[in-house]
Amino acid sequence: MNSKPIWKIEKVVLPQHADHAGVMWHGTYFNWLEESRIHALSQVGISYFELTKNGLDLPLINTSIKYKSPLFLGEKITIESEFNIQRSPRVNIISKFSNKKNEILTIAEVNLVLINKLNFSIIRKRPDFLSEAFMRLNG
Repeated sequence: MNSKPIWKIEKVVLPQHADHAGVMWHGTYFNWLEESRIHALSQVGISYFELTKNGLDLPLINTSIKYKSPLFLGEKITIESEFNIQRSPRVNIISKFSNKKNEILTIAEVNLVLINKLNFSIIRKRPDFLSEAFMRLNG
């Protein structure tokens, strides 16, 4: 049994997310993945906006998306994300997009790294408040 917390958001494929065939546009996945990350951070007490105002950022450094089945206009989608945060500067997140039948339609992996926005240097020793939040995300 998996003891790691799963962070969830629900979305609906709206007309602005889809092409003329009613299939969700690939760029929407990235928007939803970011929304999912920001929501999970807020659930453990971290405002992404405050983080950036304080000179820190968590930019995307690598990603992969496996499209198993298309998402269609009007579908209700649950995005479940699992954070894998170790001592390294890298933050790994696996997200699964499921429909109302609990079929996994898409699996995405996102890698982030904590940086100092002033000089774009990687921060290897996280501030205590962020380490504590990451522990809550990680489980």
